[in-house]
Amino acid sequence: MIRNINYPIIKLSNYQINKFKKLLGYWVIGLLDNSRQRRAGQVVLILVLVTIVGLTIGLSLVSRTVTDIRISSQIEQSNRAFSAAEAGVESALKGAVVGGPTGTVSFSGASANYQVSQFGGNDSTLSFPLTETANTQTVWLIDHDANGNNLNEAGSSYSPSASFDLCFGAGTTSNPAVVVSLYYKDGSSYKVAKAAYDPTSIVRTPVNNFYQADTVGGYCGGNFRYKKTITPTSPAPDGFGIAGTAKLLFLRIQPVYEHTALAFKPAAGNSLPIQGKVITSVGQTTTGTVRRIQVYQGYPVLPTLLDFGIFSEN
Repeated sequence: MIRNINYPIIKLSNYQINKFKKLLGYWVIGLLDNSRQRRAGQVVLILVLVTIVGLTIGLSLVSRTVTDIRISSQIEQSNRAFSAAEAGVESALKGAVVGGPTGTVSFSGASANYQVSQFGGNDSTLSFPLTETANTQTVWLIDHDANGNNLNEAGSSYSPSASFDLCFGAGTTSNPAVVVSLYYKDGSSYKVAKAAYDPTSIVRTPVNNFYQADTVGGYCGGNFRYKKTITPTSPAPDGFGIAGTAKLLFLRIQPVYEHTALAFKPAAGNSLPIQGKVITSVGQTTTGTVRRIQVYQGYPVLPTLLDFGIFSEN
């Protein structure tokens, strides 16, 4: 059964209606103001984040640019100092100086001091850098003239009865052999004696019939694995069997099978003649960058082709 319920109808006066409208308007306006404030806060936060990111990127780019400029400047100064040092070497070579402090060259923003000294002329071990199998190192056993262009056969030379150590095989895995050519003067005749030495611990295929070299290691200052002590007047394999009155001129050493550094150690109490000169040039820029170059200039040598030549004195 459905009942009809009559709810009372409340009538509001115009004043009450107007009051309600004002309250409702204030509430809506408040909601709108709060929404605007929230949006404004979000915009400020986004702007701050964007500013921080942009500032970070900008500082990174500036730092990278400053670093690149500094590196470029250092490279430029280094090249300038190196070029000045090279110019010092060229000036020393052009001047054909012999020894002692030799001078200064100056350029725009850089200068170089160079000095020329001699190497050899004592009983110290003469060391050579890594030498390829197709190349040859020369040890002078007689003095040169003042110009360094010709042998001074009237001067002193290394005694043919004095021994010397020939060291090779630098490194822990290097297993080269060497071919030695001794050029000397016997009376009025120029002659050459040859010998080849291979470590006793190495078996070559095919067999090369080289003489055996010592393999204990630690030779010529501890840097070489193999050594052969040679006395020119002794018979093979410890020498060349030349006369004690012969005048030794020079020794040629050629690696075989593998590249290797080489060394020549005179016997105690015996000195090698001067082997050439050392040019040391120091270049410096106005900013303080320094580069140093050292050049070893030996005497003129015979072409390597001579080591493979077959010739007759007649």
